[in-house]
Amino acid sequence: METIPQVDRHPAHADWQRHGSVLLTGVLEAERVQAVGTQAHELIGTAAPYERDEVSSRRDGSFASPVHCGFLPAGPLLEQLAFDKQLLTELRKATGMPRLVPRGGSVVVYRQGDFQGLHTDTVKATVTVAVALTEDLPPMWWAPALRDAMPEDLAKVVADKGILPECAEFERLEHPGPDGSVRAFAGYSIPHWRTPYPGEEPGLLATFSYMDL
Repeated sequence: METIPQVDRHPAHADWQRHGSVLLTGVLEAERVQAVGTQAHELIGTAAPYERDEVSSRRDGSFASPVHCGFLPAGPLLEQLAFDKQLLTELRKATGMPRLVPRGGSVVVYRQGDFQGLHTDTVKATVTVAVALTEDLPPMWWAPALRDAMPEDLAKVVADKGILPECAEFERLEHPGPDGSVRAFAGYSIPHWRTPYPGEEPGLLATFSYMDL
């Protein structure tokens, strides 16, 4: 019989239970995060475009709608952060998921006008971690009230309110900068989206995904 590792609950576990999000301050060395940002800025020109035009449900139960942005694959520096043992330990404690395992990461590149429509992350992202690598990256919108909503219910939200709803019933979620803190949220369970990026210079967001086995 497989033994499930036991972890002590984090003080922020109640926040995760209530809101599906938690901010872990200073869990990584700031210099390592800043090095990822420096490298990502140098590679912006190589970002692969990511575009889709349709609204659809994926086979894994996640939901997708139109998106226009770019992606940089995880280099060695980002991979080291995504698989950092201290970060994983803190995430397991904060979420109460002792079998959480890292699945890797990437850097999302937002140029002026880029957006991500209302969506949920793949099943491999039980927990999504995000860190802003550029200053003044606007917060994303998300809908904790729709946690665990079925794809057909999310399709109705899109039909009624559009792929980028800005309504009082929804909330905004800030991402910490490269100071060693991370924002973790339930990427697979809670729909989220990003309205068109307003900056003249590209905005960069490092993301890591973790799956609960």
